[in-house]
Amino acid sequence: AYGWRFQSLPQAAIYFLDDVAAPKSGQTIVVFAPHPDDETIAAGGFIALGIKGGARVWVVLVTNGNKHGIGARRDHEFHDALQILGQPRENRLFLNHPDGQLAKQDRRALRREFESILAQTRPQIILAPHPDDKHPDHAVTGALVESLCQQRSIALYQYLVHYPRFPLPKKFAPRLCVLPPVRLVSFDKEWRRVMLPAEVEALKKQAVQRYRSQLRVPVLRSLLLGMVRRNELLAVPEGVAGQVQAKMQ
Repeated sequence: AYGWRFQSLPQAAIYFLDDVAAPKSGQTIVVFAPHPDDETIAAGGFIALGIKGGARVWVVLVTNGNKHGIGARRDHEFHDALQILGQPRENRLFLNHPDGQLAKQDRRALRREFESILAQTRPQIILAPHPDDKHPDHAVTGALVESLCQQRSIALYQYLVHYPRFPLPKKFAPRLCVLPPVRLVSFDKEWRRVMLPAEVEALKKQAVQRYRSQLRVPVLRSLLLGMVRRNELLAVPEGVAGQVQAKMQ
């Protein structure tokens, strides 16, 4: 019963998803990452494509990644991975909240921090976690960013990392596509695909492999490597789809 409840769409469904428009030169993109590695496993391909296309890409690391006392090591991995993807170090911002504690932080203060980042970077496009992600840090970040984007008419794409049996199968399967869980297919969010050229997929795999501290943990290894596939997956909230289309033109 559990397996049935958390099925993903079948592989053939990839052909029915619309493509995410490629970022263009001159556009500014901000990627919110709750932890070091989220930016790479969920959106490393999109980041690389954006940079190759001439977009300016900022990455905001919300927590310090120090839940298990390895924050310094994860920080090095974060910089190494983004260097591989071509993202410039000066465009990385750090909020340094305690890993795993975002749900306990002052929501209004966190919102003000996010607002300050948007004022500083003035993005046309934002990537942030899906609010239904099962990790509390992801859910809090995603919900706040979605609210801010709706108020400011900023194009928003949402990525998923933590969800039961996602990706399916949860293992290294680079010839497969990553597809959304059936339970998250709804009328209020439209799932789209980012098909990765072979060289970009290889670049993403190389970047993911920099997160050795996470790859040493079997359950995390299956997640990280399971996200290295032919595509990435992004959701567009209802009411934002038109904004996304307009911003990408």
